[in-house]
Amino acid sequence: MIGENLRRALEAAKRQEPPVLSLYLDVNPANPDNTGKAVVLRAAEAMREAGLDKGYVDDVTRRLEKHFVIPEGRSLVIYAGEDPDELFEANYLQTRLPLLGRTGGALALVGAPFTAPLHYVLDQKERYAVLYVSSERVRVFEAFLGQIAEVAEFEREADTDDWTVQREARRSPAVGAGVAARGGADVDRFDDRMREATARLYRGLMPQLEKALAEEGIDRLILSGTPEPLAAFKEAMSSGLRERLAGEMPPPSDPDADAREWLPTVSELIERIEEEHELALLAEVRETGVSGLHETLTLLQEHRIHTVVAPWLLEQRVFRAADGRVAASAEEAAVLSPGQEVTEVPLLEVLPDLAAASGTVLEFVAGAAEERLNAELGGLAGLKRY
Repeated sequence: MIGENLRRALEAAKRQEPPVLSLYLDVNPANPDNTGKAVVLRAAEAMREAGLDKGYVDDVTRRLEKHFVIPEGRSLVIYAGEDPDELFEANYLQTRLPLLGRTGGALALVGAPFTAPLHYVLDQKERYAVLYVSSERVRVFEAFLGQIAEVAEFEREADTDDWTVQREARRSPAVGAGVAARGGADVDRFDDRMREATARLYRGLMPQLEKALAEEGIDRLILSGTPEPLAAFKEAMSSGLRERLAGEMPPPSDPDADAREWLPTVSELIERIEEEHELALLAEVRETGVSGLHETLTLLQEHRIHTVVAPWLLEQRVFRAADGRVAASAEEAAVLSPGQEVTEVPLLEVLPDLAAASGTVLEFVAGAAEERLNAELGGLAGLKRY
């Protein structure tokens, strides 16, 4: 499953006793300023600003120069212990981290592991399955965090209605693309029989397919194929699968292509789907929801919000009392938690925990939706439970 290595690294870091170095770096090779030397220099400067001594900084920078000069993603996240030989977890992300846009491409913090940005990345995106459908074969791809991987392939056994799972996919030609027949009533009846036969085949496949999707933790579906197989496949889908259907796309010129060949088209469609979803969510918030930092935080901590909506670049800061209560201002925090020590913290650091504590869905929005959220709804909003 895409992202599982990252989630395991996150859990491992959270188990470490402080102090832990949390180092976040923009290493996107598309940025001409991100030469290997420049990234290492920015990392060293960030660590010095965090108060780390020269020997420790030199140790970490040597590791960067040796193992991470050629980037394998857009962002690099490192957790290192007091002795980097005992703890040095490094993971690339195929997505950008908003906080690095305002920290010069490097952020170093020392203390408890700073894991909020990874929760941010892992939780703010949905997992998509892209299903390529023909009458003889169904390929299943997982798309998540700017990556794509083929996770299953089902091939129809010859002359039967059974399907075989092909994890080591055999690249047989796509068949059953279906050119619409033309003619009179006999042809129409033949077409109807063929559609029903194909739909019957897909109904037999559904239990295996739904199991594969559940194993991958899929949130939404995208279908790809030519019209007739797709129509039969959608007819055979369960109501649960239909509810998760997010869109359709034509197959690439070579449906047998490696998963990487599918990525550009899939990524473009996912971006469009997510933008439409985010704009619709904001429209619902404007009609029936709450907005602004004060009101949203208040209702969130009263467990009265089922979805909280935050901008992709979450720059706001809030005030947290020693008892864990979070407020929009120091004065409000002092009133809510009299006698408690109050600390100013980034909202990004506390929002995932606040949402988790109340069972609230946390939705991050980008692009046009982010602009509207900041301009029209005070930078934070929510939909009420009641």
